[in-house]
Amino acid sequence: MSGYDEALLKRARALHDAPNVTMDGHNDLPWALHDAYDHRLAKFDLREPQGHIKIPKLRHQYLHTDFPRCRKGGLTAQFWSVYVPTTIRGGEAVQKTLEQIDCVHRLCEKYPEELEFAWTAADVRRIVRDGKLASMAGLEGGHQINGSLATLRMYYRLGCRYLTLTHNGGPGWADAALDENSKFNEHAKAGGLSAFGVEVVKEMNRLGMAVDLSHVHPDTMKKAIQVSEAPVLFSHSNTRAVCNHPRNVPDDVLRSLSEKDGVVMINVNAPFVAGDFFVKDGQVGASVKEVADHIDYAKKVCGNVLHLGLGAGYDGIKAPARGMEDVSTYPVLTAELLKRGYSDDEIVAINGGNVLRCLEKIEAVAARLQASSLASECKPEDFGEVAG
Repeated sequence: MSGYDEALLKRARALHDAPNVTMDGHNDLPWALHDAYDHRLAKFDLREPQGHIKIPKLRHQYLHTDFPRCRKGGLTAQFWSVYVPTTIRGGEAVQKTLEQIDCVHRLCEKYPEELEFAWTAADVRRIVRDGKLASMAGLEGGHQINGSLATLRMYYRLGCRYLTLTHNGGPGWADAALDENSKFNEHAKAGGLSAFGVEVVKEMNRLGMAVDLSHVHPDTMKKAIQVSEAPVLFSHSNTRAVCNHPRNVPDDVLRSLSEKDGVVMINVNAPFVAGDFFVKDGQVGASVKEVADHIDYAKKVCGNVLHLGLGAGYDGIKAPARGMEDVSTYPVLTAELLKRGYSDDEIVAINGGNVLRCLEKIEAVAARLQASSLASECKPEDFGEVAG
C-alpha cells in the first residue's frame, strides 16, 4: 500500500466497514480450486493465508483469495464465478457447472463463521451486517445451459444470480467478443442475439437472474440492453476508450447502460486495464492509477458514479494491476479515488451500493413478470437453431 499516507488509508479502510457493502462482481476461486485441488476442500484451509503457497497447476501460481486477505481488503460480498471453459460443451458442461455450484455451497458449509450463501440483495445486506462474507454465484458462459431454458431455471433454483451470455466463444445464440483462442471475433454470426437468445434474456428477466454482458460482442451488448426489461451488468469489464481491448465497453454502450440503470464493474486484469501484461523486468504494466482512470472515464460518460462497481476477476487472471495484487487491496483503490476527490458517498456506491440497487430492481422486475407469465417452453429448434 505504498504511495498513500496512513491517514488516507485509514479513511479508505473505514469506508469498507459494515454496514457498508463492498461487493465484487467476479472471483474465479471455484475454478482455481478445481484446477489446484479437484474441488477437494480438505486439502486447504482458507482461514489460513494462502498467498505464499505456490500451486504449479494454476497459471497465476498463487491464490489471490483467502479469509485473512478478504478481511484486510474489507471485502464483504462476492459473486463467485461458476465458470466452465467453452472447450467443454453439452452435458459435460452442465455436469461441470453443477460441480462448480456445489463447490460454492460446500465452501459456505465448511466455513459457516466466514461465509453465508445469499439468495437475494436483502440477504447480502443482512449477512454483511452479521459480519460474514455474503456469497452469490454467477454463471460465466451461455454454453453452460446447453440450449435449455429448463437448465437455466434449475441453475437459478440452485442460487445462480447472473449468467454471462458468452465466454470466449459463444453458445450459438449470442456472440462473444473473443473466440476460443482469445482472438477478436469480427463477425457477429448471431446478430448479437439470435431468436433463441432473445428468449434466454426474457426468461432471465422473469426469473430474476441478471444479464451479464462481460465477454460479449458489442452487437450482443446492444441487443441485450434493448431486449432486457431489467437492468444489466458487466460483472468484470473496463472502458474501451481508456484501453482499446475487445473485452471492454464502448462509449455508446456505457450511455445505454446508464439509461437502463445497469452497472459496469471495473476489472483489474492488466490487459483490460492498460493493454499489456508486463513491461520490462517482468513488472506488470498497469497500476491502480490506471484502474481508477477507467472509473473516472465511466463516470464522465455515464454522468455520475451510479453505474459503476467493482469486478476484479481475482483467481482467474494472471497479472493483476500493480497495487491491486489480491483481495486485500480494495482500500488501495479507495484511497486513490479519495485522492482524486471522490466523496465518501460516491465510493460507498461504487463499492457495492450500485450493484445492490441493480439486483433489487432485477428482483422487482421478476416479481412483476412472474405475476403475469409462466416459464418459457421455447427450444432452439423452434427457431431452426442448434443448441450450443
